[in-house]
Amino acid sequence: MTVDQAARPPARGQVPGPWSVRRAAGRSGRAALEVYEDGELIDVLVASALATGSAGCGVLRGARRGPAGTFAWGRLGPDGAAPVVLVAERRLRPRWAAAGLTLVADEFWLAHLPVAGFAVVARGAGGAVGRLRPSRVG
Repeated sequence: MTVDQAARPPARGQVPGPWSVRRAAGRSGRAALEVYEDGELIDVLVASALATGSAGCGVLRGARRGPAGTFAWGRLGPDGAAPVVLVAERRLRPRWAAAGLTLVADEFWLAHLPVAGFAVVARGAGGAVGRLRPSRVG
C-alpha cells in the first residue's frame, strides 16, 4: 500500500493487493484520506473536529479481503492514539492475529495482513470497538 500526495489516483502499492490510498484535504482544509481499490475510489475519510473515538465515529471505517490479504482503515482516536487491530484468520474458532498499522497525516490508520481475514476488530484506547466482516475482493 502506498500513501500518495499527488492529484491523480495512486498506482498500486508496495503491499501485494489492489489497494492504495492518497492524502488529500477537505473543503475546510482538514486532512482527508482517499482509499482506492484497483484504481477506483471506494471511500473518503475526512478528519472531524466532532470525532469522539466511538465506533460510530470511525475507529474502524472499512475492511476488504482478497488473495493478497486483508486491508482495513479508520480514524485515530481524538487523542491521536492508534487502535489495536485484530484479524480473524478462520471463520470457525477464529485465530486472531494482530495487524501492524501505518499512520497517515496524524489522523488515520491503515492495516494490512497477508491472510484472508473473516472479521476485523479495532479497539480504541478509550474502549471504543469497531467490528466488520471484510468485503471480498476478486
